[in-house]
Amino acid sequence: MPDQSVEQIDSLITRLERKGATIGVLVKSLDRAADQSILYAHDADRLFTPASNTKIVTSISALLQLGPDFRFHTELSYQGVLQSDGVLQGDLYLKGYGDPSIHSGPPLQVHEGVSIGEIVESLLQKNIRHIQGNLVVDETCFDDQRLGEGWASEYESEYYSAQTAALSLNRGVVQVECRAGTAVGDEIEVTVTPSTSYVKLVLQAKTVAAGEPNTLQIKRERAKNVIRITGNLPMSEAAAECITVEEPAIYAGHVLKERLEEAGISFLPESRVRTGRASAENTHLASFSSAPLHTLVTHLNKVSDNHYAEMLLKTIGAVKKGEGSAAAGLQVVRETVTELGMAGPFEQRDGSGLSVYNLFSPRQMVTVLEGMRSKKEFEPFLHSLPVAGVDGTLASRMKEESPAFQRVQAKTGTLNAVSGLSGYLATLAGETLIFSIMCNGYAGDTDDLKAVEDQICSALVEYSI
Repeated sequence: MPDQSVEQIDSLITRLERKGATIGVLVKSLDRAADQSILYAHDADRLFTPASNTKIVTSISALLQLGPDFRFHTELSYQGVLQSDGVLQGDLYLKGYGDPSIHSGPPLQVHEGVSIGEIVESLLQKNIRHIQGNLVVDETCFDDQRLGEGWASEYESEYYSAQTAALSLNRGVVQVECRAGTAVGDEIEVTVTPSTSYVKLVLQAKTVAAGEPNTLQIKRERAKNVIRITGNLPMSEAAAECITVEEPAIYAGHVLKERLEEAGISFLPESRVRTGRASAENTHLASFSSAPLHTLVTHLNKVSDNHYAEMLLKTIGAVKKGEGSAAAGLQVVRETVTELGMAGPFEQRDGSGLSVYNLFSPRQMVTVLEGMRSKKEFEPFLHSLPVAGVDGTLASRMKEESPAFQRVQAKTGTLNAVSGLSGYLATLAGETLIFSIMCNGYAGDTDDLKAVEDQICSALVEYSI
């Protein structure tokens, strides 16, 4: 790399290190001889908390182990007798196999997927009109570990910390919309989507005059489906947040039961939603398929969806090891990245990168990205990565005025004091580079780190020899 480009990147790194941060960078050319391919390295073998760069190894492993056309299935069955008059004398079962995309419709639907409405319609078509039993949700494809190892408990109600279960709806969240009242002192107006009694609202917020501070907070009480809304919301203002639920499978069953009742399919007063295991002797009613895996991985990486990553991690464990656990999934990931050439110690405790215990080096990330290039699944993986200045988590970065605009396809990563960017880059001279930038321990705003990442990418795009 020309001395000018090296000096520019060195200067950016030195400024961060003087502020107490640690940063690792590796840049490799795919168009040069092996002994000349490393264009830049700084602490490239040091282990860093990668944040959502972890999703690179998770999504690559899912594509390689399951295949881009893999589809999740969700099954509907019953035990008992279905009479000709539409009365089911027995229990209705809904079994999940890890589909992260089941939804109740807008605004929580993020792409094509199985809808609650579709499930309701299938029962109507079977002429089921009354259920004299329970609605049983089967989540036994996965274990009962709901949260990743090393996740911070204070963020459990935040959308990015949704619980993981083999049956999940709306990525494990409800949307809570708040609008100020019509007069100062009024209670605020609240709407929950989907409309469900599964969550309980405790409203302790009020409307204040325009111009006063907005102190509104929407939080779920730990281990409860109680959402507490506190603070002040100024006149004419509104807010909306997605809040996680406790026990996603029961949530999915609860919403389904409510929608069935709205559609005219009744239950006994004592009927409940409960967990259980569908028997092989159950009578099959319907099966519902997700969009292909490559569509799900595109959503996962473009917007950095933690829930999708955790669901995929347990799915590859279930499919390849017969155990729907994070531990089994992580074993598959380790085997996959080793086959791609990754060497040396590393730590991975979850699929999304939310865990503070994850540790990778820039060299390891570059090795995996390079190894993926030779696989037939590379194209769907590349397509899943955000494009600089265009979409996903890079939509607002490296815009038209930047030389890196549309020339970088990379996965972002952010935690407190942590930022990372790893992926592929095309120089103005037509050279293809793989790079990984990881920064930890920065006491300032992580936006500062992202600005440095963008400047490094711009410097790489513009150099040529």
